[in-house]
Amino acid sequence: MKWTKLITLSAIALLLTVGTASAQTNDMVREQSQSGKMMHKLGRGIVNVLTCWVEIPRCIASEWEKEDPVSGTVVGTIKGFGWGFTRFATGVFDTFTFPFPVPTDYASLLDPEFIVTDTWGAGIPGLTDFSSMEAELPASAPIYSKSNY
Repeated sequence: MKWTKLITLSAIALLLTVGTASAQTNDMVREQSQSGKMMHKLGRGIVNVLTCWVEIPRCIASEWEKEDPVSGTVVGTIKGFGWGFTRFATGVFDTFTFPFPVPTDYASLLDPEFIVTDTWGAGIPGLTDFSSMEAELPASAPIYSKSNY
């Protein structure tokens, strides 16, 4: 009875491993096919519609690095609403036009094509570039002296 369970679990593990390996080798073929590009465009559209609001805190964090916290919050919020609306609009466009190769070859209208760039590209500015081990001040946090106020 124990051997039967062991053989069954081993067979399941082997099948899962082979299935995962074959899926990884077929990813490049699938991505280059028309249907793969079409599905990527649909997924990009849905993700951008659902995550467009993330542009607001991303822009605030970006502006905080350039300016003081108050100005960074105000300017970042305004820019964030603008970029969030843009991301939402392109997401709706991608979602409804996914069967058609518009723009050329299903290309993205925005760069980066996804807002959640930790997963799909470069890190989010101000949130992922802390390399200091000191508890007081992260390495890339802006430091404002009292003379700036």
